[in-house]
Amino acid sequence: MKKNPTLKSFFPEDKIAFSFSAIIILIQIYYFVTGFIKELSTIIIPFISLLVLLIIINFQYKFKSKSLKFIRSYLHIPFYGIIFTAFQSFVHKLNPNDYDLLLLNWDLSIFGFDITRWLELYIAKWLTEVLTLSYFSYYILPTLTFILLFFSRNNESFLRVRNYLLSIVIGWYGAFVFYLLLPAAGPDIAFPENYRIHLLGLSPITNTYLQKVSQYLKESFVRNTFPSMHFGIILITNYFAFKYKRNYFWFCTMPLGIMLGIATLYLRQHYLIDLAASFPIAIASIYAAISVNNKYYKKENKL
Repeated sequence: MKKNPTLKSFFPEDKIAFSFSAIIILIQIYYFVTGFIKELSTIIIPFISLLVLLIIINFQYKFKSKSLKFIRSYLHIPFYGIIFTAFQSFVHKLNPNDYDLLLLNWDLSIFGFDITRWLELYIAKWLTEVLTLSYFSYYILPTLTFILLFFSRNNESFLRVRNYLLSIVIGWYGAFVFYLLLPAAGPDIAFPENYRIHLLGLSPITNTYLQKVSQYLKESFVRNTFPSMHFGIILITNYFAFKYKRNYFWFCTMPLGIMLGIATLYLRQHYLIDLAASFPIAIASIYAAISVNNKYYKKENKL
């Protein structure tokens, strides 16, 4: 059994997540007191989630357990979704402007056309079905990649999975800055008049999903267009898959990554500039994560 945990017991991704979470929860409390946030559950859910993660880190720090180490690390992936939802509960209050017109003009100026309108020429039910599934892979690939890296039979598997996890955590939370500075709803919500064809897939499940997502985005104030972290996280995932799981890269992450990138445009969720911005975000996140972890583990002798 070890001593009680200190700040040094936290991994770099813990510190990033906890810092953003604390700020976001404090802002939520302020907006609840002032009446902007009506539902107390909006604050309770991220607060309890943060508390649970802290408790698990405490246990993992005290007892040597690979299972606890896995849970403690993996929980950052679903935890981000909770904090993202909390952040989106007030982001449009902090910055009520939308910059969809600016992003669209960037597309027209840099690329010479609106790719979301051009893709309307190729709309087909079977293609909508395939690309919707590809778009949904964003919610699966980080978990699958984390598991494959964590349970690799390699002496450096722990460092590899930590580099991957820290990369996506830096990318995810770093994007919050852009969501605040350049909030945008996305082409489908901002410019519905630009589209003549309604997106429909082959299955009722896909059509229900598309309908629910569209309804949610119209009724909420979600502003997470620039950059596209759907695409950014898949770029990070592909880097680590190519480096450490080559077959997984060729037969899973690369084809799904390409289709997901197309899907973000085909489904009118992002502008092309959003995907272009994802590349420097992904590269910077990977570089920062590897640099930080190399220094951290060398200093703390955590490997």
